[in-house]
Amino acid sequence: MKNGGLDMSKAIENKIGQKLDIGGIELYYELLGKNNEGPTLVFDSGYGFTLENWNPIKDDVSKFSKMFIYDRAGIGKSEWDDRPRHSQQSVENLRILLKKAGVKSPYVLVGHSFGGLNVRLFASTYPEEVAGVVLLDSCHEDQNKILPSLFTKEVRENYYNQFTLEGSLNEVEESLEQVRASKSLGSIPLIVATGGLQPFHTAKSMAAWMKFQRELASLSTNKKHIIVEDAGHVIHIDQPQIVVNVLKDMLDMVKNRT
Repeated sequence: MKNGGLDMSKAIENKIGQKLDIGGIELYYELLGKNNEGPTLVFDSGYGFTLENWNPIKDDVSKFSKMFIYDRAGIGKSEWDDRPRHSQQSVENLRILLKKAGVKSPYVLVGHSFGGLNVRLFASTYPEEVAGVVLLDSCHEDQNKILPSLFTKEVRENYYNQFTLEGSLNEVEESLEQVRASKSLGSIPLIVATGGLQPFHTAKSMAAWMKFQRELASLSTNKKHIIVEDAGHVIHIDQPQIVVNVLKDMLDMVKNRT
């Protein structure tokens, strides 16, 4: 049915955002895309980012896959409570939310920056529920031990001062320790995408970041590592089509593995 050029059935279909109680707190999520037989792509955002940061790729990705995006506790439309803001809690929150939303595993987990820590911990804790992992310029467990001393003074101050939106620096440090203790990904398909254009880095800090990214790519025996030369830290915003292609590649890797 159309009204003034608007396809009303499509409008109803696209009303996909809602909140669910995961046990004393409501988290907001959106489930988009075709109801096909492949695994759902589950996205975990960078530190302080709402699900809207996936807008540059949302329309394209939802054309070929189911897509689950959400706001972590205290971010965007999700509620805040007194639970920790570290990766272990985020993993449990997300897992409950997926089950409550009726999204069946196995999932392809896509993590950007801090979200990369979360999806790694999810995959190592519940490998039977994970079909593949995509890391978009993901954090590394050793970054706070090495990078700050290699930054300029201004960048170092900005880096430490950012941890106010979602969890404290101490909780971020807890996340890094939790992931450090996690297992490798075995043969779970893995794609690591790294932004090659990050002017806030010094030459030394960028070299260390690239080393971290290569180490992330070694977490699985079934992996790819691509460097996106014309993208910064937020690859899916700087070069959305490349990330769309990466996600298609991952679905192919998952399909070929089964």
